[in-house]
Amino acid sequence: MAMPLAIMSTQSVPSPLYYFLLVLSLLIVIALRPAQDTFRFRTFSWLFALCAVFVAAVVISEIVNGRGDGTGFEKALRFSAGLPLLVAACCYVPRRWLSYSVLGVYAGLIFAIVFIVNLSLPDFIRPETSAVYNAVGYGDLTILLSVITLYSCNVTFTRFARTEKILKIILGILGIVAFVLTQTRSGWVAVPFFLLFGVMIHMRQNNRIKLAGVFVIGLVLAAVVTLTVPGIKDRMQLGEKEFTECITTDSTKLSSICIRLQLWRSTIAIWEDNPLFGSGSNGYFSEFMKTEGVQRGLVSKVVANQWGEPHNDWLQALSSYGLLGVLGLFFVYFAPAAVFVKRMLRTTNEELRTYAAMGAAVCIGFALFGLSELMFRGIRTMGFYTVMVAVSLALSTRIRGVEH
Repeated sequence: MAMPLAIMSTQSVPSPLYYFLLVLSLLIVIALRPAQDTFRFRTFSWLFALCAVFVAAVVISEIVNGRGDGTGFEKALRFSAGLPLLVAACCYVPRRWLSYSVLGVYAGLIFAIVFIVNLSLPDFIRPETSAVYNAVGYGDLTILLSVITLYSCNVTFTRFARTEKILKIILGILGIVAFVLTQTRSGWVAVPFFLLFGVMIHMRQNNRIKLAGVFVIGLVLAAVVTLTVPGIKDRMQLGEKEFTECITTDSTKLSSICIRLQLWRSTIAIWEDNPLFGSGSNGYFSEFMKTEGVQRGLVSKVVANQWGEPHNDWLQALSSYGLLGVLGLFFVYFAPAAVFVKRMLRTTNEELRTYAAMGAAVCIGFALFGLSELMFRGIRTMGFYTVMVAVSLALSTRIRGVEH
């Protein structure tokens, strides 16, 4: 329950909280395993095996290259080793109690709304959120929590179902407004998938043509916002202009888009030296830019000295751990996503589909956000991601932890 609030409000709390949850999970499993049979490993065995590919890729790359960094290994281990333990513990926790973890999403979103609006006032300028996370990452997390809040309208925690639903809708809409204030471009890429998952929750109870209409209307509204709201529209136009300038007239221009292109060129250059295993370390990226990157004209001196990562989770995995690392990261996102989508399509229980949609939104959201932002820049975010996936897996699993 505390993890969403922690990730949206502080830099220092999420990591200790994550390890506290691991210890608590271990105690729960040890205490309840002999008395209950609510978790069966074989239900998730193939998922856990695929999720272990990432940490294996990191270890192999570090051995092959003779270099490494503890942070990269810990980041991979948090997911690959932490997920099985957290899922097991969540399956032992009474379902009703575990469902209250969604209240933490509401708390995190409320904090984010107040935080963003306060920083934006009085002229509603783009907020400087770097005290917690940069504006792009913070905006992405804000829209993710907003979507989860809107999905949760399908489950109730009180006997005042109608009032509860109205409050969730209001909170979700306010969260989207706060996301718009961050002027984050990358978050909009995930919107079609968020809409799709929302439609899939209701697919078995409603006319599919009507749901298709809702999906199209949602896309149109999203397009209208991006094309008409001044801050977002201006950012989109600026991005197009910066991209054109960077690939035609000035390849090392100091602009938001061109800086990213410089970082990405450097990443590809590192990967080309060792396609299968990469460099073996995230830290090598900064060293390369300051030496070979500048000499070869891939990146300007300013960018080389002030940016130490590629602003892209996929490309960081590619340059640091090669093709095997990208495969591992692919499984981090899409192995659990496949489970969630399968459950949305096959289960007849709307509550289970709702929790599966929440998990799918987390996985696909991070996969898409990571195309233009390093969401796993801090290992604290990997802890948040792992906890959210684990809770969603447990809540979308049929009673007693066994899928039918």
